[in-house]
Amino acid sequence: MADYYSVVSRAVSGLPGNTHEARRELYERARAALRDRLRRHNPPLSEMALTNEQSAFEAAIRKVETDWLFNDMRRESEEYAALSTQRRLLITAEEFARFVRAKLNDTIRIIRDRGTSRNERANTIGRMLLAKVIPIKGNIAAQGPVSVQSIQLTAKNIGRRIWLSTFGKKFQSH
Repeated sequence: MADYYSVVSRAVSGLPGNTHEARRELYERARAALRDRLRRHNPPLSEMALTNEQSAFEAAIRKVETDWLFNDMRRESEEYAALSTQRRLLITAEEFARFVRAKLNDTIRIIRDRGTSRNERANTIGRMLLAKVIPIKGNIAAQGPVSVQSIQLTAKNIGRRIWLSTFGKKFQSH
């Protein structure tokens, strides 16, 4: 049984564009080469030996992919930690806005599917909520500089209203 991990790891680290697609193509070429080499082995290997070698190779690929994923996550985490507090807040707010927009779109779609009279009401409510939660770039530019504190307060109030309208007063803290 060969040390497939070191071979695969070296091959992946030598890829010019270390993308998922490039790694996948490398693995496919390596699988084909391994199958060919194992089939031509002299003396011929048993089916069990062939299966063991291929399983060891697949385990090496999984380990390399896991290592690559953890290294990528560590790099992204370090990059995020290096950002300023205000930039991290903006990134978090953008993620929250995307989440809220998706939830509102789902809610509007559900209400729209219930009937035409509610459809008009849902469209109006949805547009109003989206305008409050996700301002248009023109509106932001017209407002001029906005303090982070006012953005936080606005987001907190909107978040509380969305929470109460979604889950009701049952979970409201006193």
